[in-house]
Amino acid sequence: MKITIDTNIFINVKEEEEPYFDYSSRILDAVEDGQIKGVISIITITELCVGYYNINKPKEKDEYISNMYSQNNYIIVNLDRVLADQSAKIRSETNLRLPDSIIVATTLQEKAFFLISNDGKFDRAKDFIKVCTSEEFCKKYLNSKRLNDVNG
Repeated sequence: MKITIDTNIFINVKEEEEPYFDYSSRILDAVEDGQIKGVISIITITELCVGYYNINKPKEKDEYISNMYSQNNYIIVNLDRVLADQSAKIRSETNLRLPDSIIVATTLQEKAFFLISNDGKFDRAKDFIKVCTSEEFCKKYLNSKRLNDVNG
């Protein structure tokens, strides 16, 4: 199964944010273990970098981002003209902020089954994609027969 992972899932884990930490950690662990493929928009990479710059930790940023790029189970999607155009269309129809529209368009382009996010604003994109919180995804799909059915 291929899922798109929103920025907040990574932040939940890095900052050990409750009540999301456990479920978000399970998702990232499942990607690292090869149970699922994680799609990441270049917007997510950018947003994660901002956090490291805000706390003046560029070396930690480089290590974290390099680790993501080195993992075979992450698909990092760059922005191109086609994705930009689709993002603009989504923005005009949903009134999502442009970075969020790019994440939705990335989900569509990569044919990911879900966008995993703990941010309710993505409900506005449900006409385009399926959205789950980290808790919903873990309870309904992760380590379940349903995940095996989708993968197999």
